[in-house]
Amino acid sequence: MQAFGSPLVLALNWLVNTIQDEDHKALLQRPVEEDTDILSVHFRRVAGIPILIERWSWRFESLRGSSAVFLNQHVAGIDDGDLQKFLTEEAGVNLAGGVTIARREMFTYVNFAFESQ
Repeated sequence: MQAFGSPLVLALNWLVNTIQDEDHKALLQRPVEEDTDILSVHFRRVAGIPILIERWSWRFESLRGSSAVFLNQHVAGIDDGDLQKFLTEEAGVNLAGGVTIARREMFTYVNFAFESQ
């Protein structure tokens, strides 16, 4: 049995952290529209799928909302309904306030929790 600090365990931990860090960096490269202020950002991994949860505000439309941002390679085979179900049942995200889903070239956005400011 390998000890917690053995070279094998340390190497595996390094590999997992590197993969997670690469996903986090990739998610942070998502485009943000000029009229959007990002209020908060949280990186999570649920069932092996990296998710960036962000709260945002549109400057000129007095609207706030939240988005769950995914890398397309992790959700390509998941339809919109199952993606919403994954967020509510697996990730514990409350999708109240309406939902829109946008699939772009590299990212999928699930927008929710819309509210007027």
